[in-house]
Amino acid sequence: MTDEERFDEILAELGELMLDLGDLSSRVMLIGGQVLALESRQRGGTGVISIETDTGIVVERGFSYEPDLLFDMEDSDFMAERLPEVLRQRGYARTREFRWSKSLTGGQMDLDLFAPKDVDPEQLPTRMTPLPDARLALRRSHAVVLVEGKPLRILLPDAVGFLAMKERAKREQRPDKTKDSFDMFAYVKLMGSQQVRTSLQEAGQEGRALRDRLLNLFWNTDAPGPRDVIRYAASLEPDEQALLAQAAVDLFAEL
Repeated sequence: MTDEERFDEILAELGELMLDLGDLSSRVMLIGGQVLALESRQRGGTGVISIETDTGIVVERGFSYEPDLLFDMEDSDFMAERLPEVLRQRGYARTREFRWSKSLTGGQMDLDLFAPKDVDPEQLPTRMTPLPDARLALRRSHAVVLVEGKPLRILLPDAVGFLAMKERAKREQRPDKTKDSFDMFAYVKLMGSQQVRTSLQEAGQEGRALRDRLLNLFWNTDAPGPRDVIRYAASLEPDEQALLAQAAVDLFAEL
């Protein structure tokens, strides 16, 4: 099985899970790296998480195989009766505190579950990671197709929701890791600075504060954001790495 075939298998399983959740699927949002993969596919890509600059430099992070699911817990009692039952019926078992897993042909599929931080843990249908920016992400969403030709869809966050979660992860949870900065750069490059700028403006004060944090992260080529990005590009020549870092700075300056 190729990497793309494994990715397709995971999307198909995720789509079937959404179908079995029925009306609950309208309260489930995909977050994390797979947002990039699905937004890429909406634009004719394969789902590989990558960056291509205007000068033709390409850097890839590959496929994302672990769906991160954020649950809107407005009616937790109703969800509590359904979510664990549906997961078990589809062959999932809890393998870590916030993770359910299932064996597929291409390997193990892991679902990491998240809920808004303000929800009482006792009200959750199963253990979930509390997410500070969940309400911001859930405020605006759009549905995308998981499997072409089938009515299998899932919600994705808008630019503010996605970037807020990634920026906080970089700032508070994984400051020494590089993938969050890479994903932010890849997202803005994929969606376009104009669309992201509009989303930031529409979010009012929260959007302005997020923009300031993003600019601080990518303010020059020695800032953490660009340095993280070029760590993915170790095979590039130094002059190409310099061009890549400057491309990151220039892109975020457009916000």
